[in-house]
Amino acid sequence: MKKSSRFIILLLSVIAAAYFLKPSFVWYFVYTEADRNEAGLSGLLLKSEVNSRVEMSITNFSENKEIEKSIIIKELKKEVNNYNRVKKNKLTIETKSERKDIESVLATLKITPDDYYKKAFEDHFVALFESKRKLRQSIIKLGLDLQGGAYAVVSVNFDHPSVEGKFTTDKEKTDALDNAVLMIENRINKFGVSETTIQKIKEQNKIVINLPGVKEATELRKIIETVGVLEFKVVSKEGSELLSNLKRKYDLEGNAFINNKGQIVPEIIAQLPPDTEVLPVANKDKWGDDLDNTPYLVVQKESLLGDSPQVENATVDPDNLGRYVVNFTLKGDAVDKWARATRENIGRQIAIILDDVILQSPVVQSEIPNGRSQVSLGSLSFEELSDMAKILRSGSLNVPLEIAEENTVGASLGKDTIKMGLTAITIGFTLVVLFMMVYYSLGGFIADIALFLNFFFLISGLAMFSGTLTLPGIAGIILTMGMAVDANVIIYERVKEEMRAGKTFNTAMILGYEKAFWTILDSNITTFAAAIGISLFGTGPIKGFAVTLCIGIVSTLFTALFITKLMWDGILSKSNFKTLRPLSLLRGK
Repeated sequence: MKKSSRFIILLLSVIAAAYFLKPSFVWYFVYTEADRNEAGLSGLLLKSEVNSRVEMSITNFSENKEIEKSIIIKELKKEVNNYNRVKKNKLTIETKSERKDIESVLATLKITPDDYYKKAFEDHFVALFESKRKLRQSIIKLGLDLQGGAYAVVSVNFDHPSVEGKFTTDKEKTDALDNAVLMIENRINKFGVSETTIQKIKEQNKIVINLPGVKEATELRKIIETVGVLEFKVVSKEGSELLSNLKRKYDLEGNAFINNKGQIVPEIIAQLPPDTEVLPVANKDKWGDDLDNTPYLVVQKESLLGDSPQVENATVDPDNLGRYVVNFTLKGDAVDKWARATRENIGRQIAIILDDVILQSPVVQSEIPNGRSQVSLGSLSFEELSDMAKILRSGSLNVPLEIAEENTVGASLGKDTIKMGLTAITIGFTLVVLFMMVYYSLGGFIADIALFLNFFFLISGLAMFSGTLTLPGIAGIILTMGMAVDANVIIYERVKEEMRAGKTFNTAMILGYEKAFWTILDSNITTFAAAIGISLFGTGPIKGFAVTLCIGIVSTLFTALFITKLMWDGILSKSNFKTLRPLSLLRGK
């Protein structure tokens, strides 16, 4: 390969590494603590912060502050562009426009100024917080041993007597495991725990859960040990209408519809049709928070398909109008049950219920004799529909979950381990750099440059895979640094042997790289294989060590065999060394 081509590969590699590393750099070295806190806001906290910013910005805008005016103009330009695209006009808004110019444009667009200002600021701050949240998703995260929190390994027991013979195929077990992960995520989100990491270990039927910020293991156990139930029930139209009328009556009379326990008062329940129950409907605002005015539906107590509907498959596909829908296929006795249920309930709503909360209540259009059904779930995102499909595939979470391991790590310990880990890296790195420069002269300097690039590529590799840095991961970095220079030592000692055999320096350098190649490759491949094994079967922080080591081995081979060779080729094309001085400061002859 030509030298220019190799240089382009190196340049592209550095650019790609910088691209993946940028979010982590911004997060840890540019963002303030306030910025990092804002990235974790959601629900009511996000809503409250946005409203506070909006009120402050409206006040500043009324005082003609430039920052707020630039925000309004930036948002208004989007409206102007849309208006021009539809009306084929040439309405303009300048960057330096005054407030009267802004209001003139709003009048042309037939938009009320005060309402628009509030919406524009709200959209701006929502986008700002969303950008911080997205950046957080691309950073190198800190493990529990560095950040503090709770850690648990949950086993899914498919051998439990209650599920014996139910999950026989790998696909059934995989779907059940996916559903268990989803259920745990739902519960964790309900408890408001942010920056959670949930990792599925399919080979061992285990789920690893990292909960930064959770201080007590009892909190973690409470989150996990609740079992979810998926059910299909017929909506009672009569009961739901009666409930709606009763609620309206109670509101007009000023009587409490919900008691202090968050339950509908018994007087209302007593008036509903027999063999029915009242369930809340999932109702979230754009902030992802439950709305105060929770709607309720009355459903029949009998579950159409039992507590564990047998769903063979469920997928998310586009319908004829291009909207995403959930297609699911039942199996076994559930096919006949579903055919009878849909035949007997044409024109009625069937509620899809998870954990006693109605997710959706689609209307049955016709009998479904073959067990195949399509459910339209309104404006839910593709990700939410995918989650729904996972729930349908596995049904209720009735596989026993057992906490095999749990632990908590204090924040003070995390700070101490970060400090000691960085100190260890600095000392190790410095000693290696000094040794190489003292012992190998120019060759040591080139090896040190490769070492810095190796560290750069290793960290960017962690960022590319959104990896988590743990204390064992730091140990993996230190080990990688030692292995990296070890490759250069092998090459340089081979070059010295060729020089002592009478070869010229240029020829010895070529032969040194050629003959050392397989030695270096073999030793790194064996280590890589061991690290892969640890990453596949290890859990928790140990996995962080294996992942770091795997990335480090790849970056070591690239820097030691490719980058240092490129640098030597550039040097030797302009210099003609006669002795070993470039590779031996102490013994140059």
